[in-house]
Amino acid sequence: MSDPFFQKKRKRSGDARSASSVKLRKRVDDVDEEPLESVEDMDLRHEYTQDVDSDEEANARETPAETKIRLARLYLEGFHDKEEELVDGADAAVADRENITARLQRDVDEGGGKMHIRIASRLAAPLENDILATRGHRMSVTSVCSNVAADSFFSADKEGRIVQWRLRDGRQVCIFPRRIEHTDIGWMPSATSGAARRRARAGQKTKTMQGIVHLEKEQGHTADIYALALSFDGKHLVSGGRDRKIGVWRVETRQKEPDASNTTHFVKFLLGHKDAIRALAFRGTTSELFSASYDRTVKLFDVAQLSYIETLFGHQESIQDLSCLRSDRAVTAGGRERTCRLWKIHDESQLVFRGGAKSKVHMLLEGGDLVDTPSRKNEVHEGSMDCVAMIDDHHFLSGSDGGMISLWSIAKKKPVFTMPLAHGYEVHTDDDGVSKTLPRYITSLSCLPYGDVFASGSWDGSIRVWALHEQLRSFAPLFTIPAEGVVNSLQLITPSIERGSEYPVHPARWRRRGGLHMPLAASGEEESGIRNQASRVSAIQNDPATGRILGHKESIAPLLLAGVGCEPKSHRWKHFPHAHTGTLVVPLWLCRDTS
Repeated sequence: MSDPFFQKKRKRSGDARSASSVKLRKRVDDVDEEPLESVEDMDLRHEYTQDVDSDEEANARETPAETKIRLARLYLEGFHDKEEELVDGADAAVADRENITARLQRDVDEGGGKMHIRIASRLAAPLENDILATRGHRMSVTSVCSNVAADSFFSADKEGRIVQWRLRDGRQVCIFPRRIEHTDIGWMPSATSGAARRRARAGQKTKTMQGIVHLEKEQGHTADIYALALSFDGKHLVSGGRDRKIGVWRVETRQKEPDASNTTHFVKFLLGHKDAIRALAFRGTTSELFSASYDRTVKLFDVAQLSYIETLFGHQESIQDLSCLRSDRAVTAGGRERTCRLWKIHDESQLVFRGGAKSKVHMLLEGGDLVDTPSRKNEVHEGSMDCVAMIDDHHFLSGSDGGMISLWSIAKKKPVFTMPLAHGYEVHTDDDGVSKTLPRYITSLSCLPYGDVFASGSWDGSIRVWALHEQLRSFAPLFTIPAEGVVNSLQLITPSIERGSEYPVHPARWRRRGGLHMPLAASGEEESGIRNQASRVSAIQNDPATGRILGHKESIAPLLLAGVGCEPKSHRWKHFPHAHTGTLVVPLWLCRDTS
């Protein structure tokens, strides 16, 4: 016997289905006054009213693999069309540089974080009038910085001051003064005396005066500034030094006219380090800030949120330098530890790269024989790795007090290539009359991000520009730029412009051309500079129709910024009394590619 429960359910479902069909027929009868067809009587076949091979139908039926192939073909067709337009434009050299293979390879390299800006073969040695200079610091310049979209650059000194300069003509825009601690000498200013009233009036005037940032109580640095960094959007400048604090400043880098309103002001201190801050760097286009300190730690901050993120441990000695690019990686130089460390933030790991020439003691500790390990007569031993600069996400450079510049790959624990005595040597005579040959330290390094050019500094009287091998196996010298004194800071950038006329530096408008030792030029001596710049800018190839630069970054002249002083950044063991303190700005113009 069947279960009455299931019989009841079947009866109920049938009644409901019949009731619903009756209601539906009533609605149809009210609207169309035609009976509703049953499902069995309906023709469910689809009749195509358009061609089966139409774009919409084809795209709907294709598999993901076929979609990728179709998009790749469209991508290549676009390159073919662009190449034909360039050839019809009667410039075969431009068409040859813009060929499909080169463009595709550049896209792959840029997406993979590899070197893709190759301009070393077209760099021209700067002329004397191309070496632009500013002088306004009373003590040695320790750091200089700008970014690809800014119209200004910043320089800091051992006095604790920061100065903003305009790239267009080298004029001083703003001064970030040092905060004076009156309590350090046991004196507190009066609030009711006549001098106090005069100071109050001067303070009110300073708030509105163009050129000086007004500091409230507990704002500003009180000691030497060792590092500067400017965010990608140009809105935040960070500074750090001997007072163990990271100062965050709200700045205006797109200022055009001298009488424009200045919105620069102090924002906040980022705390956490227990010793002097040696290096600062923003990660790509983000607001994430890396800081390296003598307390042997690397800290990560978010400047937009004014917040602390995390601390990276690993170094056993004071960190001397730091470098990072777009990816979540940073490279640090460990100083007397003689190591460089690559920090992978996302993976929470680090790679250790050990440098320095081995001595007998090191070889004995590693299992060698003290008797059978003869040392080389002219072997130079590294005592400290002081500089580091990232080339791309997989390669970086390091400089040491042994005068060596080394090229590293993250796939190898030893240097790929080493250049000994990169800035020569000097003869030192001690108190006993014994002469010793000592290499000049590498005091600063900077690489063009994702490019094949880098610069190094020391105190040999010049900045040396080097070219990297295409496969990143070695490097070779290109030319030198005169710079008397100690080169404490270097930066290489490619300005972000679309037309040659938008280049941020106009050498003809600078009054100090030829170096720091040159006097100010009179206003009537600009004609030669105008002709010089016109001939150099003509090497930037533009589209005749739109005026835009062809070749993108490979057709834009890079910009070299240098901070020069009479003594090293954080010490005073060497002094050059005849050297001038200031900054150098050198456009590295490109020659036309005739290949």
